[in-house]
Amino acid sequence: MGMATPISERNWKLLEGRGLDVELLENYGVTDSERQGFDIVFNYVLGGETVARKHRRIVKSQTEQNFIQDTGAKQSLWNAAALTDQTMSSLPLLICEGEFDAAAAIQAGFARTVSVPNGAPVEGEHEGGRYQYLDLVPAECREIILAVDADEPGKRLLQALSNKLGRDRCKWLEYPKGCKDLNDALMRYGLRGVTESVNRARWMDLPGLYRMVELPPLPATPPHDVGIPGLEDHYRARLGDFVVVTGVPNHGKSAMTTAVACHLALRHKWPVVMASFETRPQVELRRLLRTWYNSAPEKDQSANDLASADAWINEWFSFIVPSLDDDANLLWLLERLRGAVTRNGAKVVIIDPWNELDHDRPSEMSHTEYVGHCIRRLKKFAMSNMVHLIVVAHPAKITRDRENKIPIPTLYDIADSAHWANKPEVGIIVHRKSEDETLIRVAKSRYHDQIGKPGDVSVRYIWQRGAYEMIGSSTTGYMGKGE
Repeated sequence: MGMATPISERNWKLLEGRGLDVELLENYGVTDSERQGFDIVFNYVLGGETVARKHRRIVKSQTEQNFIQDTGAKQSLWNAAALTDQTMSSLPLLICEGEFDAAAAIQAGFARTVSVPNGAPVEGEHEGGRYQYLDLVPAECREIILAVDADEPGKRLLQALSNKLGRDRCKWLEYPKGCKDLNDALMRYGLRGVTESVNRARWMDLPGLYRMVELPPLPATPPHDVGIPGLEDHYRARLGDFVVVTGVPNHGKSAMTTAVACHLALRHKWPVVMASFETRPQVELRRLLRTWYNSAPEKDQSANDLASADAWINEWFSFIVPSLDDDANLLWLLERLRGAVTRNGAKVVIIDPWNELDHDRPSEMSHTEYVGHCIRRLKKFAMSNMVHLIVVAHPAKITRDRENKIPIPTLYDIADSAHWANKPEVGIIVHRKSEDETLIRVAKSRYHDQIGKPGDVSVRYIWQRGAYEMIGSSTTGYMGKGE
């Protein structure tokens, strides 16, 4: 640091009264101040050149200004040489609110310590270029300890510094009882007070990052069978999961998802909300639900059967149906889904079909980006509300093959984005191969040991009962109350 002008006997005693090592301060270039009303001066040095001088009182005044900088001073950090000293590059960086605190830290052995030039901001102060000095902090510095004062201005400085430097690499200090900064800790408890304060620095709160013991407990989400024979090893319903079902039109997607919803409602007591965009709930959906519940065509059911089915439907099902005047976009839908969860306790959500929703895609967003955004919103809804969310999505136009047959689509054929294949926990394709055979292909399953593994199941849909049976087997899926 070079030879420094000796500090006067008066100032020497005042500094010692603050517990500071005066010889160390002199080695760091601290001298008496020539400015009237101030005691000492701290020199701010960059690249061997003094770029700023800060004059300070040693004993803080309640009525007078306690520090002042020379005109034309450059925004820098006191002891900035510690930032470029390669022998200290692996050490944490300590940034203090004031030079006396920085001197206390250096005195305690924390040589990689700097001080901000202008203290803490005043409430409501315009930021301007106040924090330009942070440009000096090396980007590769992965641990920064912020030693600000334990008062309201210090809290404002802590938030500003941590936000600008990155909260992921910042720690904060909690001082011993009766102390508001490192110099107080030095005066009251000696070097031990400084050392222990720095050594127990805590990482800034970083929402979203936890150790296992810090995570809140989650409710158990055991998987449940869905009532379709053969799917036991491939698709089990679990709260919080996002499921995509696809297939060409009129191949049984709605029949399959309705049968799953009915089973989960009757056997597992999961209330259902169905967002219907292609069918009229009071006609087509009620017919499917009545048929499944009574295991008989609607037209063959007695008045008592119909009344029993309707009572069950009213208890366990709710429906989201847009009017002709509604802009039924994703935000509109999510608001009503939240209402179904809050008011009706919905645990199963069926959106059928996705393609019929009003999609107000922003012009600057591609189709792929838009679908990815929507899927993230849906997955977040499923997880935060603990519902089993099923989206029925049509594939893009499928061209018949040379034999005039419709090929089995894949999840990647769903219109607009490969996100439909990549993002769900479960991806299912429903394809009617003939009047007597429907292929249910679980093409995607994220957790094989919990909700099943990919695979094909060939079943026969018995429309008279709304139920399925396996091809070549007498095994029949779960049916309604008559089972």
